[in-house]
Amino acid sequence: MVKTRIPNIAVIGANGFVGSQICKTLENNLNYNLIRIVREDDINELVSEADMVIHAANPAGRFNANSNPQNDFKETVEKTSNILRVINGKPLLLLSTLSCKTQMDTDYGRNRRSCELLVLLQQGKVIRLGPMFGGDRKQDTLHDLLAGRNIYVSSETRYAYVDVSWVALKVVEVLSSPPGLYEIGANNAISLSDLRDYFNSKSVFSGVNDTQIPDYCKDAPDARLVFDYAEKELKDMKS
Repeated sequence: MVKTRIPNIAVIGANGFVGSQICKTLENNLNYNLIRIVREDDINELVSEADMVIHAANPAGRFNANSNPQNDFKETVEKTSNILRVINGKPLLLLSTLSCKTQMDTDYGRNRRSCELLVLLQQGKVIRLGPMFGGDRKQDTLHDLLAGRNIYVSSETRYAYVDVSWVALKVVEVLSSPPGLYEIGANNAISLSDLRDYFNSKSVFSGVNDTQIPDYCKDAPDARLVFDYAEKELKDMKS
């Protein structure tokens, strides 16, 4: 019997919020071998051993992107173009953001949409993600709300919150799917005003409605699971 070779999956951005969760998922998946790639590594050398590549290295900070669009262009569009050059035709899966359809009036949205187009033109896969919870991250809109800090979007903003560990499972699932654009999120959405009222947050909201809801996502969980997570986080913050 001929033994089937297990494909090698390189994750660029292996230390990031989503990238680290994908690595944990791949480590427990016997169908793939994991190659971790972080900023200090030699990408050229490591991707040479890869059969497929996941690009999870685009920065997520919207304020920094819009404050310094030239640097953001370098860290997103130029980086993605360089990765495509280095992998030389190997299958690529890019982690993107739902902001590509909700914030095209910003440098953050435009730069990430440019990355999507570069990958799709090369018959790659793009997964748009929205707000997530879980992992080790403590600096985001949800934690700002729990701490009563100012939030720079409208309180009417609705997010299809999902656990980042579930997102990682879906990303690995898409590895065996056809090229194209995918969106991942909950099967419903929670407004920030509902979270504010439930947790009696003193946060002051200002800015545009940043609602981010994905297209239909198979087997998606309930966004209300974010309440359970937030209760635990608030308890930890007070302890």
